[in-house]
Amino acid sequence: MEEIRHERKYRLIGEKLIRTLPEFQDIRDAHPRIAYLSSTEEKKKNKRIVHAECTKVNERYSWCCRYDFFITFYEPNIERFTDKQIEILVRHELHHIGVSFEGNEITCYIVPHDVEEFWEIIKEHGLDWDKPER
Repeated sequence: MEEIRHERKYRLIGEKLIRTLPEFQDIRDAHPRIAYLSSTEEKKKNKRIVHAECTKVNERYSWCCRYDFFITFYEPNIERFTDKQIEILVRHELHHIGVSFEGNEITCYIVPHDVEEFWEIIKEHGLDWDKPER
């Protein structure tokens, strides 16, 4: 049975990235509430391994949920990741958090991939950042 829990290590990495990287200025300004979760599920989608995913809390349930986004990390799929790969994965998931400012209104949404990866990560770490180091 899948177990999901809050995961402090991912939250600390995410907070550091949001605080230090210019690409997350909108997140800093909007302060969306992000839950960093760990799952024991070994997840696949379209026959591809899912390392993690970012989902927005549905408006319908926002009245009873204190978070705007869930970022879920699938532990069996990332157990061999290095610390650097984990940081890149957290950064990748944070790129899915979109924020728009219109007057006094802040709207949060999910940002789809540029390609299978975000350009900032491709430029800095390459397409194969998630492969085991040799």
